[in-house]
Amino acid sequence: MRHDGTSELFAYWNRLRGTRAAPERREIAPALIRKYLADTFIVQAVGPGEPRFRLAGTRICSVYGRELRGASFASLWQIKDRSNIVRLIKNSMTNKSVVQLTYEGKSTRGRRALFELILLPLASEANERHLMGMIISLGRPFWLESDPIVENRLQSISIIDPRYPARGLPGDSILTIPENTASTTLPATRTIISRKVGHLLVFNGGKTVD
Repeated sequence: MRHDGTSELFAYWNRLRGTRAAPERREIAPALIRKYLADTFIVQAVGPGEPRFRLAGTRICSVYGRELRGASFASLWQIKDRSNIVRLIKNSMTNKSVVQLTYEGKSTRGRRALFELILLPLASEANERHLMGMIISLGRPFWLESDPIVENRLQSISIIDPRYPARGLPGDSILTIPENTASTTLPATRTIISRKVGHLLVFNGGKTVD
């Protein structure tokens, strides 16, 4: 994980769950994560309905220039990414998988910023499913929160094994999102173990390829 905030929220979630697949929503103590409350959110899906924000931190709402409570989570994304985002959310809720995304946000003035997002599943409640997450910018450009983000563009996805959050597992492979193609069908158990540097793809261990 590239930001201390997502790492700390993941560690908190991991401690709460113990040996379970996921902790319960009532176990979350806002006072223990107060440093990052402005960047956290809760997403809820009722029955087969689409995932929506139940709560969204003040900084997240400021970044997007609107109140997000009740809004569709997929509505933040460009159209070709929406089906993949919904699938990732529902898989996280159902299979209790941890998902990390990096994405580019485009503002009303055409400016661009890079963000990291983590999805942390919570125990299901009757006909409702929830997850806790965080959205945090990488670099915090000066214009953020004054020039609202109007569209997210997915860049990379990691499905994280909670036992090994800091490294890829044997047999893991690369999953990147083509820049100018139609929506990509996402495999359910892949992990990103690379990062973009200019036109290069840098793998763990230092190997680079064009």
